[in-house]
Amino acid sequence: MFSFWSHFPDADLDADRLAEATIDFQRAFDLDFVKTAPNGMYAVEDLGVQVDFSDVPQGGVAKVTETPYATPDAWLRLPEADLARGALARELRALRLMRAAMPGVPIVFTVFSPMTIASKLSRGRIHAQIAERVSLEAVHVGLDRIARSVSALSQAAIEAGADGVFFAHQDTGRDLLSYDDFCEFVVPYDIEALLGAQRGRFNILHAHGAQIRFREIQDYPVQALNWHNWETRPSMAAGMLTSGKCIVGGVDRWSITRNDVPAVQRQILETLRAVAGQGDLIIAPSCAIRAGFSAQTMHAIRDFVRSLTGPDAAQTVAA
Repeated sequence: MFSFWSHFPDADLDADRLAEATIDFQRAFDLDFVKTAPNGMYAVEDLGVQVDFSDVPQGGVAKVTETPYATPDAWLRLPEADLARGALARELRALRLMRAAMPGVPIVFTVFSPMTIASKLSRGRIHAQIAERVSLEAVHVGLDRIARSVSALSQAAIEAGADGVFFAHQDTGRDLLSYDDFCEFVVPYDIEALLGAQRGRFNILHAHGAQIRFREIQDYPVQALNWHNWETRPSMAAGMLTSGKCIVGGVDRWSITRNDVPAVQRQILETLRAVAGQGDLIIAPSCAIRAGFSAQTMHAIRDFVRSLTGPDAAQTVAA
């Protein structure tokens, strides 16, 4: 199996355009599953922050420019998420449109972890708030509220036709929080958030970045794991061996952006040899593919993966 995902910066602020772009993407590349591709700030758009999208058309990223969550006590004023309006309603509408147009294609709906959302809301300040040990109860209140919102959104997505969630986690780096703080402020709220996805048959945990706390997250209640496996440890084989989960990965995202098809083919073969007989594998990139890749590159990679399921596949992998 093979999939990959990118972003649609010209379409991801409108449900109909985002759905159309995703459907066209699937028609072009015939992937084995589709990951929804919302803008990276959708989870915080309606929570009192100011978001600047002006750099996106030039290839940049959206930024929170003003936030009321610069101090711990502000988490007590965090509003409850409303699935019936705003950005969350937009993403659910886009999902329903995708499902109607692609009835036989597995779809995973992108949600963010509670700490990732809190980090976006506070412009990264929450890590220091925790380290400074001030008003920690307020921090817990905020994280609990976010976790319940993510859970509700995940449940609504699965009821709308998603096969599971893509639980995107950008805050598992060892440099962000101590081990004890990670166990207190991250793990419990991740599990609470994932409760809403328990009826999903294909939930993927994506650990973004370097020096991830793989041991601490590998037992999360998901069916599959995805991380920057060509950029940080563990290796694919080690991750599969210790987690016992399906691994979604094996391809360096930057090789695709550079359109280096031979490098990607080598990575796929090395991955297949390393994990042979250990468990389930879906070939995919380590993260979203940045702009610069060509359609020809993706067709070549997809065709190469599918060639490895034919009668001569064993010889190709073993060579």
